[in-house]
Amino acid sequence: MNGSARINLSSANVLVVDDNPQAIELLCGVLDGFGMRKFKRAVGVDEAKEACADAVFDLILTDAQMPGVDGYEFISWLRRSADEQARLTPAIIVTAHTRRSQVTKARDCGANFIIAKPITPKIILERIIWVAQSTRMFIETENYIGPDRRFRKAGPPAEFGVGRRKEDAETAAAAEAVAGNEPSSEVQETTA
Repeated sequence: MNGSARINLSSANVLVVDDNPQAIELLCGVLDGFGMRKFKRAVGVDEAKEACADAVFDLILTDAQMPGVDGYEFISWLRRSADEQARLTPAIIVTAHTRRSQVTKARDCGANFIIAKPITPKIILERIIWVAQSTRMFIETENYIGPDRRFRKAGPPAEFGVGRRKEDAETAAAAEAVAGNEPSSEVQETTA
């Protein structure tokens, strides 16, 4: 990320969803450090759905694994059932599990990104800025609603290529391989 670049996040309205109130506070603390001041905390998906009915958000951060309805199902609901404005809200899934199946599930439910725990402020800020600067179209088909998943050729903004965590690079390579954009032989070379 360019050290001289500035972005004002003080007016961003963010929904943070997790079944663990301490995890919500931790994430809100990180976001507060970026200058964000408007948070809606939702303990579980039911509260998140109510929040989406009552307010418009600029960003949604949700945990993946929650009892009952998980974060993947919440994003899928958001993309298919929420009102028109809420359906387009950028959504990032935060998870401790980034197996290929989890990355695929995040992609297929319509999430913009999946971030591996443990989280770091740098990675969260990079993903927020990436979403804000994204020019990916929003796709609506019979089987998928969400951001265009075909962004391999564009890749991440150039300023994010240096210093990425190894796990993030592996997760991105796995997602691309699952999407059929990259032969599995290349993924092995990328992640070795």
